[in-house]
Amino acid sequence: MMKRSLILLARLSFAVTIILIPVHWRETLLSRPNPPVYGDYTDFLLFASDIAMLAVLIFWILSFLVEPRKISFGPAHIWIPLLGLTLAGWLSLINSWDVPLTAYHALRFSILFLFFLFIINEIHSPEWVVVPAAVQVLIQSTFAIGQSLLQDDLGFQAIGEYDLDPLRQGTSVLTAGGGRFLRAYGLSAHPNILGGCLAVGLLILLAGFIYSHRSQIYDIALVIVIGLGSIALMLTFSRSAWLAFIAGSLLIVGVEVSKRNTKTLKRIMILGLICILGLTPFLIHDLPYLSSRLNTGNSFSNNQIEQGSLIERVYLFEAALYIFVDNMPVGIGLGVSVTALREAYPLLSIRYEPPHFTLVASALETGVIGAAFYFGLMLFPFVFFIWQRQRIFQIPASIAAFSVMLALMVIGLFDHYTWMLVPGRALQWLAWGIWSASIYCQKSGASQNDGQA
Repeated sequence: MMKRSLILLARLSFAVTIILIPVHWRETLLSRPNPPVYGDYTDFLLFASDIAMLAVLIFWILSFLVEPRKISFGPAHIWIPLLGLTLAGWLSLINSWDVPLTAYHALRFSILFLFFLFIINEIHSPEWVVVPAAVQVLIQSTFAIGQSLLQDDLGFQAIGEYDLDPLRQGTSVLTAGGGRFLRAYGLSAHPNILGGCLAVGLLILLAGFIYSHRSQIYDIALVIVIGLGSIALMLTFSRSAWLAFIAGSLLIVGVEVSKRNTKTLKRIMILGLICILGLTPFLIHDLPYLSSRLNTGNSFSNNQIEQGSLIERVYLFEAALYIFVDNMPVGIGLGVSVTALREAYPLLSIRYEPPHFTLVASALETGVIGAAFYFGLMLFPFVFFIWQRQRIFQIPASIAAFSVMLALMVIGLFDHYTWMLVPGRALQWLAWGIWSASIYCQKSGASQNDGQA
């Protein structure tokens, strides 16, 4: 009885972790200023999602003290390179340009690895992912839509909302026709991060809608949340998140087309039409700003904000490669890329950020060893998916999890937060966990609806 209660508490904490992933509220454990570098890159922080994740692990570990049992590591094509990546993070201490910061991030990687193991061993029902994802998307969408309509924050700074002012330097805005348009933040640190969270959440909810037929009320609730989430995703104006959602959605739809599943395809078409109807007023109202994000009118060359963003990314990429060449074996230290760029290029006139390509960021920080493991975590699931496609096509949870991994890989081609920042890492490790859990549960015969054990 005690074990069951502790596991239930761990699962509830897991659900709260998913809900809190985008939330930027955090406490500074140790301030380590290095201007002009953004403080979140160098400070030791405790986020709201960190607290929930630690609660997951505490309750889970206590359940082992009550009743010791065997731990499953899940499929080898995930846990081996993931463990290797974690160890590579610790190994990068050897050559770290900031040893305390690397140790801090290596500890975070270790906690995430335990979180991954918890998912495999204890999350056997998709509802433990779908329901909290729905709550997360609903909360963030409400804030995002409100911020976009008001072009201001909603006054909830106490729970992590930024003080948003389109006229203030540093706020993420779009420009068109002389106007400045605030991108939706929700409760996140940046519209791109919110966009990634919404893209992942919407893919999970899409799978929940087309594969899980609990009741008519359940379906209606999912349709409402998906509709609001699609509007919020558009209002983030995050191109990488848009591409990620499109890629993941096409994979789900493609699988159903290959299976000639007419009933499911009809549900997807109806859902798509509802979302389009909800999006249309916002598309019409925000068309000039939407066009600027899609290079209409050659905006990438003519729009100062768009042009500056592209130039920054190219410059950071090239600068990172120069540093990597001299530190190839074990890298410059996990989590230290921004500090290293500040030290190597002290007169840089652009914002100091990690390179906006996660494979390059992993190579820079953990060397060729860590990058090899990270590349394996991207490659091996694709190989496994193709090799075992006939079996996987019959497992809805695996299809959904793979679509999420694909989406995060797309984001990683254009942005760094799935490698560097707390929300992105939580999304990435969650994806590896639910993918592994879906395969492990099917292979071991564990119940996919085990919400009680």
